[in-house]
Amino acid sequence: METVSRRQLVKTGTFSAGILLILALLAIVNYFGWKYYKRFDWTGSRIYSLSPKSRDVLRQVHRDVDVVMLMPPDQNVYEPTRELLQRYAAASPRLHLRLVDPDKNAALAEQLARRYGVTTAGVVFASGNDRRVVDATELADFDFSGVQMGQQPQMTGYKGEQAFTSALLQLSEGRKPKILFTTGHGEHGLDDTSPRGLSSAREIVGRDNFEIEEWASLGKPAVPDKTDLVVIAGPTGAFLPPELNALSAYLRAGGRLLILLDPTLQGTSLVDTGLEAWLAGYGVKVGRDIVVDPANPLPFFGSETLFVKDYGEHPITKALRSGGLPVLVSLARSMGKGTPPAGGGVEVTELLHTSSQGWGETDLAHLDQVTKDDKDVPGPVSLGVAVEIKASPGARPARMVAFGDSDFAVNQLVRANANNAMLLANALNWLVERETLLGIPARKTEQVRVSLTAGELRTVWVLAVLVLPGLAVAAGIYVHIRRRR
Repeated sequence: METVSRRQLVKTGTFSAGILLILALLAIVNYFGWKYYKRFDWTGSRIYSLSPKSRDVLRQVHRDVDVVMLMPPDQNVYEPTRELLQRYAAASPRLHLRLVDPDKNAALAEQLARRYGVTTAGVVFASGNDRRVVDATELADFDFSGVQMGQQPQMTGYKGEQAFTSALLQLSEGRKPKILFTTGHGEHGLDDTSPRGLSSAREIVGRDNFEIEEWASLGKPAVPDKTDLVVIAGPTGAFLPPELNALSAYLRAGGRLLILLDPTLQGTSLVDTGLEAWLAGYGVKVGRDIVVDPANPLPFFGSETLFVKDYGEHPITKALRSGGLPVLVSLARSMGKGTPPAGGGVEVTELLHTSSQGWGETDLAHLDQVTKDDKDVPGPVSLGVAVEIKASPGARPARMVAFGDSDFAVNQLVRANANNAMLLANALNWLVERETLLGIPARKTEQVRVSLTAGELRTVWVLAVLVLPGLAVAAGIYVHIRRRR
């Protein structure tokens, strides 16, 4: 009897020790899973994965950032936003994520909304007294074509990573680069909401954390101090020599300049803005032509509007090139490499080209009957360049980007094609040396559907309702009979 009791005690002790060991192992596994865990993204478009650009920005965050998601779960962007923010929080211990459902926690949501000045659903990034707010309406693109037939809008692209990385970069930088848009020469208006205005571009610039002002350059001896970038967007009038001298002095001091120069017709010739000859001094050749490309027309638009998908090797166009993403241009002129300036120190890179079938039409008196001849600029035709002007040792080099079209940045084409917005944002960010934001495209959402025939549906029903439950019952009966024996 004593031997049986001792044997039972040993058996019970061994069993208890095994249970304790298993519990200890589970606790260790859970601890390391909580502290060092790996998340996987199985979506084809990698909608929940952070790009290398975003990870670079997260490494620059050296102070705590509170991330508050104020959004009800029934919003169509809730799930991708929640998942993506968890990716950010997992990638940096500096980010502290808080999810607040305004429907379930109305009092808390109202308190946070007052604290951060939020009036609609969105995401708040706050650090100390500084904060950035991303509205829910900025997070996705939708297809509303089926609304008239009673269908819900379909999400076509999720833009959360662009917005969240931009907000974090703003907080880490602590200041906004200052951009001046010139006025007084017929340039596009920043507050103009018409198809030819730049109000959409202004939203893009603001989202990337720039301080924007207009600048009437006529009569000003120099570009204002602490200006990080000057933009000339579609001038139709001439810049006077003193204005061009001020721009030259600005570049000599390491300034940055973006020029969007259209071919503005005046009778049978193009308006001379003064920038054509000025750009030639920096190795840029501005064509007195209008570019056509029969190989890349755009349906439902005029023949002057075409898409461009051939890019040069440069950080501005890297994401567009690797993704095969076309941009739209309208009524463009050639803008390419010219004669290098004396003394060197200037590097010109062509950014985008037409197809080999395109050309620059120089016979502007007969645009109703455009034909290619020996006087035209042969394709592929360059439509934009990036210029880097090396300064003396230790000084910051000047940078300039020039496009032979401003229409790619106006409301009509920016709204029609998200790639145009990417090209504009990439040019601005390269000019002010913020390469970490170059090329974070919107992620295409996946619409996963399973289509089954009537026979396949019957097979699934038989398996789910009859076969699998029947096997479970049979297994139970078998085990019961075995135990009774």
